[in-house]
Amino acid sequence: MGMQRLAGLRLLSESKSYIDALHSVLSHSGLYPCPTYMLAGMTACAFRFTVDRRLTAVSPTAYNWMAENFLAADFIGVTSSQQAGFSFEPAFPLYQNEAIYAIKESIDRGIGAIIWKDQFVVVTGYDDARQVLFYSDGTESADSAGIPQVHDQAIGLELPYAQFGRNVSPYWYYQILEERIELDERQIYHESFMQAIYKWETHDLMLPEDEYACGKMAYSAIIEALETGCFDKAGAYSVIDTYAAAKRDLACYTQRLEQIWPQSRFVAARYAELKQVYEQILIVTANAFHDQPEAAETVLIRHLADLFQQALDIENEAIQSMKRLMRETVGNRFNDIGLR
Repeated sequence: MGMQRLAGLRLLSESKSYIDALHSVLSHSGLYPCPTYMLAGMTACAFRFTVDRRLTAVSPTAYNWMAENFLAADFIGVTSSQQAGFSFEPAFPLYQNEAIYAIKESIDRGIGAIIWKDQFVVVTGYDDARQVLFYSDGTESADSAGIPQVHDQAIGLELPYAQFGRNVSPYWYYQILEERIELDERQIYHESFMQAIYKWETHDLMLPEDEYACGKMAYSAIIEALETGCFDKAGAYSVIDTYAAAKRDLACYTQRLEQIWPQSRFVAARYAELKQVYEQILIVTANAFHDQPEAAETVLIRHLADLFQQALDIENEAIQSMKRLMRETVGNRFNDIGLR
């Protein structure tokens, strides 16, 4: 029986994605101290752009966590292990016990763990006597149902061992970050552009195309949903807010790359422009979905569709510039530029 808490570890909601959890753990442990926006770009996570065709709030997390979260760490030279599954499986209690053991072992090494609790959160400690994990989700105020949770500013929110993996959604997941291998950062930047091109041009094989759209086609799906009115308003705002944060990260990331890699200046200029368009999109979205008369809402949504068309054109220019920069590597990878 023991207790362990990692002082100073907490999740800051900046990228509004898995990257926030990854950055919190890496920066606290010293495995990879860099700004959140650099991590978002170097791991290629900020280049992921997937929506379901009704623009529901699950869109940004609709991807293969086991594959892509592993690669996110791998791209920057951090080794990791992870497990995932469904809480309704008969063997779930066994997986649950193993997950708790692995998470506690990581905490004892001084490295927080990432788990899914209807969003990616960071485990900051544990208490065997009380049979709880301590975690941070960026709010530390209330659960998704609005019911206050036990909270201590120095500890964080509490998750009983028996409730690990029992989420509103049926998924459980954890990731343990281990060690870092030194890599050539310039190669990381180059690879992030390769992954950006791949994500822009390729549909995620895990997702049915009649329900989801990826990369460039995600813009078409958003515009169609807005024009037909077949979308979830609450979900749409959440999705747009999340991807606006990703585009801000990419503007900062490519601006930094321009200083190191001057040939990427056109890419940086396009993402700076894209960031500005998304700032307008957020303003129009907030107005359009906030108790507007029907006629006014129609005008605003039409304007929103036009802004997304502008964003599509700008981001496509950025990706085409990346392809020109990386043309030799793209050509060498034949028909699958996502290979490494």
